[in-house]
Amino acid sequence: MQTNVIQKEKLYDSSPCEWRLVMKLVGLMAIANERFTPDDMESYQDQMMELRTVIDPSLVMTRQMIKDWLINNKSRLKSIITGLEIDSELIAIFQQFRSYSHKFDVLNAMVQVGIADGDYGRVEKMLIKKTILYWNVRGGDQVDPFNPQIKSKVFLDA
Repeated sequence: MQTNVIQKEKLYDSSPCEWRLVMKLVGLMAIANERFTPDDMESYQDQMMELRTVIDPSLVMTRQMIKDWLINNKSRLKSIITGLEIDSELIAIFQQFRSYSHKFDVLNAMVQVGIADGDYGRVEKMLIKKTILYWNVRGGDQVDPFNPQIKSKVFLDA
């Protein structure tokens, strides 16, 4: 008697470790200018929900879970931003995402969170610039979030 075993193919491949890193990277943008506003929180929740939809719609993640994560990790993120360890933290994140297929989606979420409060400051620009450089993301065909008519290497302006 032959038994046929049908395995369900997993359509989405995302691990808890990857999600923690994505939440951390986008979270750094939310608190980057050291003035955390309700707009920052709302944008962070919106972008994380959008990333969930794009990367792994089967993932159980709610707006409240995202809010709780950011609140619980806010002081750690702030210490990364204000401390000397920012480059080593970023390198650790980027090394784990070397072959990640959703780099541009994460980068876009970072930009959206960065501009949400109307203050796209020096630290936010630095985070975007380093992300682009470490991930070797080409910006030639990307739309400037401040002026959709301009298509250039927009995120590198410091």
